[in-house]
Amino acid sequence: MITHFTLREMHELYRSWQMWLLLLVAFLVMSTGHPVTLPQFDSFGVRMAFWVIALFIYIMTSDLYSKLTGKMWHRMFGKAIPLVLLSSPLVLASTYASCAILTKLFEPHRDLFSVMTWQMNVRNVLVAHVFETVALLWLIPAQRERTRKSQHQRWVTLAGHRFLLSDIARVKAAEHFLEIHNETGSEVIRERMSTFLEQVTPEDGIQTHRSHWVSRRYVETLSGRKLRLICGSKIPVARGRLDEVRAWIEARNATATAA
Repeated sequence: MITHFTLREMHELYRSWQMWLLLLVAFLVMSTGHPVTLPQFDSFGVRMAFWVIALFIYIMTSDLYSKLTGKMWHRMFGKAIPLVLLSSPLVLASTYASCAILTKLFEPHRDLFSVMTWQMNVRNVLVAHVFETVALLWLIPAQRERTRKSQHQRWVTLAGHRFLLSDIARVKAAEHFLEIHNETGSEVIRERMSTFLEQVTPEDGIQTHRSHWVSRRYVETLSGRKLRLICGSKIPVARGRLDEVRAWIEARNATATAA
């Protein structure tokens, strides 16, 4: 199964209680089990600290790591990287970094990675892959559904005025002003694009250029560096945002097909 998601969706997921509940379960699974698959530290407290630090390193580095690795893989092979290939190096790097930190601090008489076993590495990768799959196939779709249900009555506030988000087709920044376009016309207000972007998500639409944002309901196709809208208009796509826009359209189409 192919699942697309954006980094902003991952950021929102990290802030949800469902994700932290999943991490708690993952911690309990990782910190229990057969002794061969556990880090062989002498102290129980150090063993527990091992998993806390490893999970912390994983969460704090996953954003940048996924972005860089995903782009590199796409340039080399022209397609999305399988999840298990994406996450395995990060899982191993996180656990080995945690091992090195705690060995240096509490058991300096040991060899740096002597507490690690190949069985433990295999278990870590498999357990992490299972929980990542749960997050992508269950938590993100559930999060999208909650967002979709709340969009019908969502408003954005710009220059002291409220605009129904579902009525906005696209937004264009022009110097210190915003052009708010809908199906019947447009309105110009004195406001910054950043103020608008703070109130929307990838489920609402996408910023194709520093001066342009388009609602997902009005996007038709991407042709070169132009985004064609259902009304026939064409919106420029910045060169640096081309991969992001292409991936966003693929994710939108995949979501629409699944629905």
